[in-house]
Amino acid sequence: MKGKAIKVPPVPGVATAQLKTLLDAVLPKAGEVAEVERQEGGRGVMQTLQEVESLMAVRRALLPALVRGNQGCGERLRDVLYLDLALDGAVRSSVEASLSLLKAASSSEDPETQAGCLLDLVALCVESVCLTSGSNVEMVMILRDFQASQALASPMKWLRAQAASERLTRELGALSERYLAALQPTATALGDALSLSPESTGIFAEEVVRGSSAAPLAQVVSVLAPTLRQMAGLSSWDVISPASGLAVGRLVVVQALSQVQDMHFQEPTVLLVQHIGGEEDIPEGVVGVLSAVAPDVLCHAAVRARNSSVLLVACSDAEETAAIAGWQDQQVQLQLTQGNTAVEVSPAQGRPDASASASSGDNVASNSGRDLPQMRQREWCGQYAISSIAFDDNTVGAKSLNTLKLRGQLPVWVNLPCSAALPFGAFEAVLQQPQNADPAAAVQKLDGQQRPSPDQLQAVKAALQALQPDAQLQDQVKAAFQQSGLQWDGSNPSWQEMWRATTAVWASKWNVRAVSSMRKAGLQHRHLQMAVLCQPFIPAQYAFVAHTTNPITGNEGEIYIELVQGFGEALVGNFPGSALRAVVSKEALLSSAQDVCSSQSLEEAMSHLPDHAVRVCAYPSKSVALKLPDLVIAAGGATSHVIIFRSDSNGEDLEGYAGAGLFDSVQSMEPMQMVADYSRDLMCYDLHFQRKLLAAIGVVSLRLEQLVGSAQDIEGVIDNHNAVHVVQTRPQGRSGLSVCELVGCL
Repeated sequence: MKGKAIKVPPVPGVATAQLKTLLDAVLPKAGEVAEVERQEGGRGVMQTLQEVESLMAVRRALLPALVRGNQGCGERLRDVLYLDLALDGAVRSSVEASLSLLKAASSSEDPETQAGCLLDLVALCVESVCLTSGSNVEMVMILRDFQASQALASPMKWLRAQAASERLTRELGALSERYLAALQPTATALGDALSLSPESTGIFAEEVVRGSSAAPLAQVVSVLAPTLRQMAGLSSWDVISPASGLAVGRLVVVQALSQVQDMHFQEPTVLLVQHIGGEEDIPEGVVGVLSAVAPDVLCHAAVRARNSSVLLVACSDAEETAAIAGWQDQQVQLQLTQGNTAVEVSPAQGRPDASASASSGDNVASNSGRDLPQMRQREWCGQYAISSIAFDDNTVGAKSLNTLKLRGQLPVWVNLPCSAALPFGAFEAVLQQPQNADPAAAVQKLDGQQRPSPDQLQAVKAALQALQPDAQLQDQVKAAFQQSGLQWDGSNPSWQEMWRATTAVWASKWNVRAVSSMRKAGLQHRHLQMAVLCQPFIPAQYAFVAHTTNPITGNEGEIYIELVQGFGEALVGNFPGSALRAVVSKEALLSSAQDVCSSQSLEEAMSHLPDHAVRVCAYPSKSVALKLPDLVIAAGGATSHVIIFRSDSNGEDLEGYAGAGLFDSVQSMEPMQMVADYSRDLMCYDLHFQRKLLAAIGVVSLRLEQLVGSAQDIEGVIDNHNAVHVVQTRPQGRSGLSVCELVGCL
């Protein structure tokens, strides 16, 4: 060994015989012997794995002393920390020295064995980062995901590991950003004060990141990711909206879809975006969207892309995406291949006109020459609030009517929430009252403008938050709630919380995405009316969205389901990461449908369902689950004490127009963002429960489709007692029935 040996007295409580044994296993591999072993043919991944495992065994042994602090190591915490840091550095060095071998192993003739070794190595590297990092809750959850995947058999093992890999990639990026935000401003300030070269100080935080445990982990994940997708039978492409399978237009590169959603492109355009928030509208003139990150298939932006016949795809290969970006401002062609599972992107010859590209997306088409959807305006019924028994086509919209008409026609184990509403015209009546002269003036000022700016729209929304209710309004709301079975004692939630939510829903008439979408559809915004549907906020264990015709393939024999932990906004709002995705075969459900529908509970229904009806396509990778505080649920349940106020306009679910997600739904109490833990989630580790529950959701969806007579877009929740609740259903896509036809079918 080179250098001077330093003897350190044994640390009390730490320098045990067990630790000596562990260190003896590590030390011979920390020098030249390890380098020789790495160069032996065919043993690179396994050797590195064994070496890192030995190092991590020592770090685990040191952890109790580090947690207890000086008291756990005879006031010698510093010495223990130095040893742990040295071990962390050894892990980093071992992985970095083996990267070339790891890359070669990923393309070996035995991909399953090598992928398994890479998976084990990534899990160890994640554990090392967990032991080194301070705020590491998200990284700990990712470690649990990787460890849980190792216990599964193929192909579920690779699907779950793929989800963990997606979550890890996202967290490594966030970790880098946190380092930069915390360190770089100080480094720059010190550099300026000391007159140092900006070229030197400008990369300070970047170099800290490169020297951290996260850097080699990121490199190993980049090797593992394509291998996982291959083992899981996935390509680097995700098709979200297939449209006609072809899009030709000028390539425009933007950071986020939200930056251009209100623009009008004069020629057929293909967008390359880094981020899709999930609520955006597709800009006029756009025939294709290529995203660097896959949005949820059932988020609002994806639904609008499908209804506009716009090709929407995502590519997980950063190198391929970067290469495509090099064609900016050139004509490109996006072509679906391999049965709509992959995409071929290539330069296109010539400059297509709008008519030539209409087959690739009628989003470029003018509104002239085609029948426009119409919004029927209703007279105010004279009541500020009504119970569900007063619901009809003159007082409320499709959301309110649909759930009302379904009562008594679904299995007894499927619940429909009780409902009340502030009907059409109530908002206008409140706005016309003398105390609301200022908000009314703000609305009046905006009404004559064809293309109001986002700032002007935001100003109107802010003004409407100052609306003051009529003296009778609170009493009528309380009476309607009591008549409908909505429990509200006038104080929990408070009237102020309920009024805040109500005005927020009314104000969402002026959402940027809503105004833009209606203008493009030829709808007059001044004709838009907003009822507010009031329902109990179900304490959701899971939320799901189901389409009774597969929206990706168009297969009418398949039900497509996406499911997340907690409340559904994490899904339809496209929070980062993937939902659990599954396809259910209608044919496989038919043999047991009668027994399932006659069951008295979800558990009984699940006992009749076949496992083979369900095919899981992706495991969840979302970092966030939206949940109510435990205190609220423990105090009697969110059903009694939290109310959701849903937009229910005359501009949603029109025939030929997709209005889903344009307007807001607001709760009297906002849910908390919790770190999603899938390691203890039955849907992820109990495959029998997973398939049975997804099949049960499939049966409910199939029954709704049969009742209505057309494909349905269904939102629902599974509560904390495993009861199913359908909160709304609407026609799926532009070919669905109109509101009046839908109510007639029911």
